[in-house]
Amino acid sequence: MSVPARRARPTPLERALGSARSTPRATPLEALAAARRLWSAGERLDMGTLARALRVSRATLYSWVGNRERLIGEVLWSFAEQGLAQARATARGTGAAYVVDVFQHFIRLNADFPPLRRFIAEDPGLALRILTSKDGPIQQRMIAVCRALLEEQAAATGLAPALDLDTLAYVIIRVAESFLYSDLITGNQPDVGKAIEVVRVLLGVPTSPRRRRASSRRI
Repeated sequence: MSVPARRARPTPLERALGSARSTPRATPLEALAAARRLWSAGERLDMGTLARALRVSRATLYSWVGNRERLIGEVLWSFAEQGLAQARATARGTGAAYVVDVFQHFIRLNADFPPLRRFIAEDPGLALRILTSKDGPIQQRMIAVCRALLEEQAAATGLAPALDLDTLAYVIIRVAESFLYSDLITGNQPDVGKAIEVVRVLLGVPTSPRRRRASSRRI
């Protein structure tokens, strides 16, 4: 009776080729990308629909993202990070003036971002929880980003605000929320100009005469 020949162990190339031929498995980052596309298109972010599109079970999707609310929070934060990067690249000046300019550009980007305004209009309760709650993903990260920006400019330019950086970062973000999402919080129309004006005062950046005249006309 002949002894069967021992099969050679697959080479790394053979293993890689075998993996390439199999159906690729989705990843948590692909779930985020798919959720971004749905949210941007104004479609409801349904977990069952998303799981089927990714060819994974709902249990797998939930294990990746936590729940629908947390996933929407990550979608919003992913756009916020892009907006912050764009604002930083566009902003001019140094020290307090630079910080104000970063937030000026960022707040205007948010105010003019149609998917965000649509989300706020269609689901105000959910939007309020995700965007402005201390338990949501957005507020604490924005405060941390603001604090890091203040610390960076303090080290680079000697910026020395009257408030400690933790308190100042918190107040700046809460002010921005109050005016940018005032339709959610108070029922009033968002006032981007007022938000920027308050941030200027907090950082001791003088308002230009043109801005002061415009403010006086609004009162």
